[in-house]
Amino acid sequence: MDNITIGIVARSDTINDKEVMLITKNNLKYLHNKCNYFGIIPYNNNLDNTEILSICDGIIIPGGTDIYPYHFQILDYAIKNNIPVLGICMGHQVIGLHSINSTNEDNLIIVDNHNNKDTMHNISIKKGTLLHKLFGDTLSVNSRHSYALKEVKSPFKVSALSEDNIIEGIEYVDDNNFILGVQFHPEDMDNTEKLYNYFIKEILKRKK
Repeated sequence: MDNITIGIVARSDTINDKEVMLITKNNLKYLHNKCNYFGIIPYNNNLDNTEILSICDGIIIPGGTDIYPYHFQILDYAIKNNIPVLGICMGHQVIGLHSINSTNEDNLIIVDNHNNKDTMHNISIKKGTLLHKLFGDTLSVNSRHSYALKEVKSPFKVSALSEDNIIEGIEYVDDNNFILGVQFHPEDMDNTEKLYNYFIKEILKRKK
């Protein structure tokens, strides 16, 4: 087990009529035996952001329903401090909005045919991208989102598209940065451990 701490951004939800901040257990599915600690990053500012984020060697912005300014603060901090980030579903959208210098959800598009937890769809992965290195030309992914990115701007680039041209993967990967977003939910799939392994690899590279 590697001596690393991964911060996971909590999402708001209601349990037994109480509003809480939580992470779902599947976010730990491929990571629980690969690092020492998980830091839960809350949405609010009751704790100093820098103190929370400074202990994180990598950050996951998972799926959720609402995008807050705090998400962009977290991403800004990670980019400035060369902390690897994995964005999933809503987290992927946060990264894409950041690339166009926007925090406005009006810059997302509504998709009506990608939100059925019982279905899968195929995505095409662009050659020369990290996703292609990990999964090859195509991947069958889950369909669990109602919104998608309109566009992505440099230095971020689109790495995967669905058959109906929904942006399914974006990345900004170089010697200093590892920022990867996927519109699907790899934590709920059985063939995506290599994505998390590469995330860990990038974290360890930056700790040395």
